[in-house]
Amino acid sequence: MHDDTESPAADPAADASDQPARTFQNLARTAESIARTAERSAEVHEQLAEHLPNAAEHAERERRLAAAEHAAAEAFRHEQLPPEDVRRAIRDVASAKGDDG
Repeated sequence: MHDDTESPAADPAADASDQPARTFQNLARTAESIARTAERSAEVHEQLAEHLPNAAEHAERERRLAAAEHAAAEAFRHEQLPPEDVRRAIRDVASAKGDDG
């Protein structure tokens, strides 16, 4: 028995219009993942603060990164770019990490 009903073909225009939303959601998930990693790093550095020079400073920097990444994720979830102060905070932390060698 042959079924004459065709399944609707995927609409390339609809797929393309969904792409920015998917991209922003992917960016939000990535930012949240980075934030969780930074939070865990801060916890580890806090535990090592008695024994490792600069560990407390590393912990504080990781907390700032986590906060900035959470803020970036929130902006991405609303399909917006993070505000300049959030982007600057992320860059500043990355720059400070690079200075540590």
